[in-house]
Amino acid sequence: MTTTPAAGTPTDDELLTALRDALIDLLDPADLAQVDLGALNRGTPLLSLPLDSITLVAAMSRLESTFRVFIPEQKAFGFTHVGDLADFVRERVAAKAARADR
Repeated sequence: MTTTPAAGTPTDDELLTALRDALIDLLDPADLAQVDLGALNRGTPLLSLPLDSITLVAAMSRLESTFRVFIPEQKAFGFTHVGDLADFVRERVAAKAARADR
């Protein structure tokens, strides 16, 4: 399911681009060769990506920096699909914006 982001929240394209960039930077060439970055989408299972726990945490850290949100480690390990991660980041960005508007 694709959700329409509120103003100021990242789009799926922005989130996917940030995740692709993190994978390019973090994965070694042999692991990166296993990933079709062009096919990465909301429905991509995270377990289909060649991520060990250290690389997953590093990727989440990159997304945290890019979108200025906190992704708890236990949440990071609980996401099953890229879309779950995208929705979580989008919700956190929207919640942060709502607090700033008060």
